[in-house]
Amino acid sequence: MGYTTNFKGILEFTKELTAKQLALLNKILGEDCRDHPEWKNAKDLYVIDLELNDDFSGLQWTGAEKTYDMDKLVNVVTHEMRRQYPDFCLKGKLLAQGEEIDDRWELCIGREGMAYKKELKLKGKKVKCPHCEETFILEEEN
Repeated sequence: MGYTTNFKGILEFTKELTAKQLALLNKILGEDCRDHPEWKNAKDLYVIDLELNDDFSGLQWTGAEKTYDMDKLVNVVTHEMRRQYPDFCLKGKLLAQGEEIDDRWELCIGREGMAYKKELKLKGKKVKCPHCEETFILEEEN
């Protein structure tokens, strides 16, 4: 079955891409890393579940059911794009929410342009509903 994580947000390009850059990027997006042994740091990774957003200003999650290691996948895209276009860079962050209520983190882009996971601390008390058995976070009132 697997584990589902949803991602919200857009990783924006730091500068507008040319048609040639977009064409190369489009060849990378949606690819299965296992089909590309030549890609650096892509070992043991799966499909690059990223797509261009509507106005071609950045990348967003495709909505794929199972996406694993998104931070590493973003770094594969960055590395492969920089092989031909060394100034390729992203900015911004994606908010990640796993199936478990407390599985929340941000995918951030560091100063060097590489993605990393930033754990988010949740405020409130984790409780389980005795009726539906769903888990919730109760925020404390100020």
